Amino acid sequence: MSTEIENKLIIISSPSGAGKTTLCKLLIKKMKNINLSISYTSRNKRLNEINGKDYFFVSKKKFESLKKKNFFIETATNFNNLYGSPIRNITSSKKNKKHILFDIDWKGARKIRKRYKKNDIIDFFILPPSKSELKRRLVKRGRDNNKEIKLRLSYAIDEMKHYNEYKYVLINEKVHNTVREIKRIIEYHELIIAQKKFLTTKIKKIINS
Repeated sequence: MSTEIENKLIIISSPSGAGKTTLCKLLIKKMKNINLSISYTSRNKRLNEINGKDYFFVSKKKFESLKKKNFFIETATNFNNLYGSPIRNITSSKKNKKHILFDIDWKGARKIRKRYKKNDIIDFFILPPSKSELKRRLVKRGRDNNKEIKLRLSYAIDEMKHYNEYKYVLINEKVHNTVREIKRIIEYHELIIAQKKFLTTKIKKIINS
């Protein structure tokens, strides 16, 4: 029998505007056995964001200092802002016997895959229904000007090319349906692990009886 860990590293990636942050927030509400890995960032805090809940907001200098101390499992630079996932988030989740959820891009996902076994990771890539819908969502957010939206769209097209690095690819047409699909897939993995544990125990009893 394989030594698959029970507490998984769950990765959700998507191009900007495809809905990964909303999906992560909804998933956390629906599944009590998942902790969200709160990232550190050097970008400015937005009006509705809370430090320590959405991100840990730090200066670039502080971020670089933490990076040198190997504080992060992965870091990325997006639109001149630094992002990083602390290693302690994984340690804390394992201790509490919970899955850990990463809201990160494909570059961060690659770095995590290098450090952990394939069977310990459940990774999802979220696609928008179309490029025009992605543009509509970016405009609707009201965060960026036309120039920034064009830049985000060109980045998004590049990011979408990495979908085949992920085990599961979902098209996010309706956010609540997508969350249900993600939840079902995670529960499927939990069922497999429970079945393996049950079989291991039963086989030992059968052989040793």
